Amino acid sequence: MVVKVSSKHQVTIPKEIARVFDLRKGDVLEVMRKGNRIIMIPKEVILEDKYPKEDIEAAEKVLSKKVSREEVAFESGEQMINSLRKRVKK
Repeated sequence: MVVKVSSKHQVTIPKEIARVFDLRKGDVLEVMRKGNRIIMIPKEVILEDKYPKEDIEAAEKVLSKKVSREEVAFESGEQMINSLRKRVKK
């Protein structure tokens, strides 16, 4: 698929791709460069009012230990919280 970059450097994600990743208006994507490629990764934004302050602090503690991206890729916020709780108990 080919997309066009607008004058404001915006691109439209094709409907088929958006459907596969269940992307909706307001969703957040991480954008990075890998060689000569642009990579977009859907991200779940963690809002402090959604999760207790202790859980956010635990996440920051684990992430500050330079854990690889593969180890912190989660399907949902709940899965992330459960994983972080296990790590903090160790």
